[in-house]
Amino acid sequence: MLLLAGYAGLAPAADAVAPHDDANDETKTASTTSAAKVIKGVDVSRWQKEVNWALVSEDEVSFAFVKATQGDFRQDPYFSRNWEETKRHGIKRGAYHFYKPEAPVQCQIELFTNSVVLEPGDLPPVLDVEVSDPTVSATQLRQGIKTWLEAVTAHYGVKPIIYTSQNYYRRYLQGHFQDYHFWIARYSAVQPEVHHTDSWMFWQHTDRGKITGIKTAVDMNFFAGDYETLNQLCIPDLMAQEQVSPLQQLKHMYPLP
Repeated sequence: MLLLAGYAGLAPAADAVAPHDDANDETKTASTTSAAKVIKGVDVSRWQKEVNWALVSEDEVSFAFVKATQGDFRQDPYFSRNWEETKRHGIKRGAYHFYKPEAPVQCQIELFTNSVVLEPGDLPPVLDVEVSDPTVSATQLRQGIKTWLEAVTAHYGVKPIIYTSQNYYRRYLQGHFQDYHFWIARYSAVQPEVHHTDSWMFWQHTDRGKITGIKTAVDMNFFAGDYETLNQLCIPDLMAQEQVSPLQQLKHMYPLP
């Protein structure tokens, strides 16, 4: 609940208000100011169509995760535009892949790494894991996820983040990926709950957010830390790989139905 305190439109939790003490006014003022600095972000895909990132940047949005690819053959038709515009308007950007358990994992790895060029200051890549398939067992699912994560880590030199819902996490993932940070979708005033060996860094708290510059409802997220910590999570200079030609990026761009 503490993350919600200070967020626009939400009142602080009652237990977050300390009794008045003149002797500690300066300390409490600094603490209150710090608590109010919630790091807010969005995630977008083709469902948001053309986003006006100039307006979004004026609405206290610090970061954005952009859908890049899905399965083994689809690039989001708005990825290239969103990827360039977020950077142009000073919003920290991250790219995510929508994982399909039934699709060949190697093809999914190649699609993402051929489509996404990370630069210094970008957020780590994200694997979006939220669907299951009756032909894929839980063990096979986790093995495929592990293969994707390890290959993408080797390619970019940074560990990806795992996105999932609270229920999916509990059913398939908890306790199995201690080396990776989680981004949890939980549409509640109660923050995500994870296994004691796991850690979450991002919380998707609603899919009905309203942001200036985005005409549709949009997923809204909190970062579990301050802006300095968010910067430390980003790609450093030495880990950014060489550029890929625009032609190589375009070869996987297929229209979605």
